Amino acid sequence: MRWQTLLLAITGVLWLAGIAVAEPPPRFPAELLSQLLRSKEIYVATQRKDGRRSAAAPVWFGVVDDTIWFATRTGSHKANRIRRGSPVYVSVKGKDGPFVETRAEISTDGGMADRLGEIYAQKYWRAWVGMFRPGHKKIAAGTDVLVHLTPAR
Repeated sequence: MRWQTLLLAITGVLWLAGIAVAEPPPRFPAELLSQLLRSKEIYVATQRKDGRRSAAAPVWFGVVDDTIWFATRTGSHKANRIRRGSPVYVSVKGKDGPFVETRAEISTDGGMADRLGEIYAQKYWRAWVGMFRPGHKKIAAGTDVLVHLTPAR
């Protein structure tokens, strides 16, 4: 708590001095991060064109730098909706929620795909034997993309 007070004081002084201060990126609540670290899957839903939420689907995932990553097929409904700007709604409790709204970005970072593949291999025995494991080859082939979730502002 002391570091937060110090950060607030420094930000205030810089603001008074007329120096622009970038707002720190939003973070997921500690309770959600704790739940994510214990969970094998999350349930994700996207927003359809008509504004309704899609049915929630279970996905494997990894947490990297307090953000959520998962892989999906390039042409999946999730990927297409995210490309159109849909938020992703995440639940660690199941398909009926409760849900946390997140900001989603599509990524084709092969290095991150390999890193996520290693996380999957540690969490899921099927990924350990090579099944359903993200990697740079799938990204390069265009069959998979990564989805990066951060807190909605």
